[in-house]
Amino acid sequence: MKKICGRCSASFNCREDRIELCSCRKVTLVRGVRDYIKDNYQNCLCPKCLKETNAAFYAFEVNPAFLDKKQK
Repeated sequence: MKKICGRCSASFNCREDRIELCSCRKVTLVRGVRDYIKDNYQNCLCPKCLKETNAAFYAFEVNPAFLDKKQK
C-alpha cells in the first residue's frame, strides 16, 4: 500500500498486509520513539524518516517529548 510520510511527504510502500516484510520492521527504534511518532504524526513515517527520528531522538536534549518529561 502506498503511503505518504507524515514528516517529509515522501511516498513509500507500506506492507501492513505482511508486517514482517514492512521496511519499518528493519529499523530498531530507541525507547520512546514509537510513542513520540504516535503523538506527533497521524500515519506512518518513511524508512528514511524513521531512521532520522530514531538517530536524533535524544540528541542535544531538544526532543519536545523528552524535555516535557525532564521539566516535570
